[in-house]
Amino acid sequence: MSLWDKAKQLFGQSQPSGNLHRVSDQDHRDAIIKERPDLCSGVNDEPQEQTVRRDDSRDICFVGWQICNVEERHHKDNRRLAYLKLFQTRTDKFVCQRMTLIDDEEKHYTAATVEDLEGIRNFFGEDSLALALYIMLDRQLTELQKTA
Repeated sequence: MSLWDKAKQLFGQSQPSGNLHRVSDQDHRDAIIKERPDLCSGVNDEPQEQTVRRDDSRDICFVGWQICNVEERHHKDNRRLAYLKLFQTRTDKFVCQRMTLIDDEEKHYTAATVEDLEGIRNFFGEDSLALALYIMLDRQLTELQKTA
């Protein structure tokens, strides 16, 4: 049971207050997906210290670049429902992170270090948000090849 669930039990609040509500499967299907290149590193930038959060395990710390960031936003109020981030380490490994909004702003973070593009696909899967990340990644890799 999460801390939020315990607080709801203690205070007897069974329904979210304000504009927040449980994120439904339909919310995810209706979401607007946006690329966030403004949050990513350029192909020629110096690597930076990165800390990638994950629940139920230690955060992943490394030196590298954030190369892709896509997010899913609610179509009505533009509230973020999920995001995917992809990092490349200085040693040419990849760090994948997924954040999902469960309900009432409770976030769940998963992350893993993978070796290659197959590992990236195994982590993110094939949902619409993952497909948007693969499109952005393909564009980033094409840009990188042009500068090499």
